[in-house]
Amino acid sequence: MPGATTPGLSRGNEPTRTITEKPSTEGHEGRFEFGSYGRVYAASDLRGSTGRGTNVVAFGPRIVDEGNYAEVELRREDQWGPRVKGRIVTTLALFPPFFHFTGKAMQNIGLRNLYAQGTYDDITLWAGSRMYRGDDIYLLNWWPLDNQNTVGGGIGAPIYRSKGEGTKYETILQFHAGQQRLDNPYQFQQIPVVAPFGFGTVDITKLDRPRTVETMKLTQFIRPGGGTAGFKVILYGELHQIAAGVFRDPLTNLDRGLPTDTGWMLGSQLTYFTGQRDTYVSLVMRHARGIAAYDPLAVPVTFALDRSVAGASETQIALSGNWENEHVGVLFAAYSRFFRDPSPAETSTQKYDEGAIVARPSLFLGERFGVSLEGSYQMRRIAVLQPGEDSPLTASVTKFGVIPYFSPSGRGSYKRPQIRLLYVASFRDSGTKALYPNEDVFAQRSVEHFLGLGAEWWFNSSSYP
Repeated sequence: MPGATTPGLSRGNEPTRTITEKPSTEGHEGRFEFGSYGRVYAASDLRGSTGRGTNVVAFGPRIVDEGNYAEVELRREDQWGPRVKGRIVTTLALFPPFFHFTGKAMQNIGLRNLYAQGTYDDITLWAGSRMYRGDDIYLLNWWPLDNQNTVGGGIGAPIYRSKGEGTKYETILQFHAGQQRLDNPYQFQQIPVVAPFGFGTVDITKLDRPRTVETMKLTQFIRPGGGTAGFKVILYGELHQIAAGVFRDPLTNLDRGLPTDTGWMLGSQLTYFTGQRDTYVSLVMRHARGIAAYDPLAVPVTFALDRSVAGASETQIALSGNWENEHVGVLFAAYSRFFRDPSPAETSTQKYDEGAIVARPSLFLGERFGVSLEGSYQMRRIAVLQPGEDSPLTASVTKFGVIPYFSPSGRGSYKRPQIRLLYVASFRDSGTKALYPNEDVFAQRSVEHFLGLGAEWWFNSSSYP
């Protein structure tokens, strides 16, 4: 306590010091928080093998294809005063396969979040490694507008808030910049060279060109009459850059120049929400050019004649929503996507149109139980000829599923945890079977079964609020 004296400790040849009072913590409040997201399944194909995913599009229904995955988050929350807050977040991800399907003690672990955030009045700043993203489409396990995984930082603040009675307005502006680099010869390469001293070789970095991404997000909330219902309007943009570099071809041992690549993306989102029982509807549109047309965690496989991806483009339109009352709920989603690679070739597996539509109605049986049905259709049309025909290869999959479940936290489409039994039948056409090697059973069977038992949960997570 203040005024008391306690013996100090001697360090090396420093004199012993006497502490006369504790450091002041007046006005400070702090706590640790734990959060998690996870899903774990065991499934059979009813033919003696494990159940497999059947999607042929980039963002197909998650009912069979989501796979096992978990995140564990430890977070420190501090209130340093009436105007200053702090947050430190660490999130570890556990990727499959788990120990039970490998017999190996090694587990695939990824660091998804490791950042510090501070808020002064209404201004928030952060820096570190972060999953930095907006609203998702749950049924497709997809963030259709903004979904960044970089090491960087950002700033955000409300720039307008209405006062008084009537319709409420709030405008928020956010900026972010960060980098990511894949361990792939497109972005990173190390080669052995003769050691400057002694014998043998040492590795040097021949290619090192991370992707730099800058984003800007303007969000407008409008709540007519000041109630819980309202609209959220988002304008969003990205800039991408990858510097030029030199790659050594391991086959010819010759150096090859890689050009600078840039890109941009513009998108928008319009969401109506009721503020009651997670009911909403949302429309997202976006268009990207150049390197921005590719997911930052993916590598281009085709290029223009100058080895750039300047001619690549991607256009997306996505619709999603949820409606529910005390007895039933309906989740739904749909999207269309048009992707063109930069290759001058007219035929390419990297030129395609695709889309999916899915609905999951649920019947709430009392407070803790329910049953969901799910139906979906997905299709991809690729700029190559279908085997034996003079038309583009078209692959489609239709799925029907039933999901009885137990929900300890109550009724609702987004209530978790949820413990489930699920059965799904997937029907593939000839175009879909043509995507697999002849030796793969998926190239031979038109119907695939999936019978599984699993669980999904999320709570107190900064990534899944």
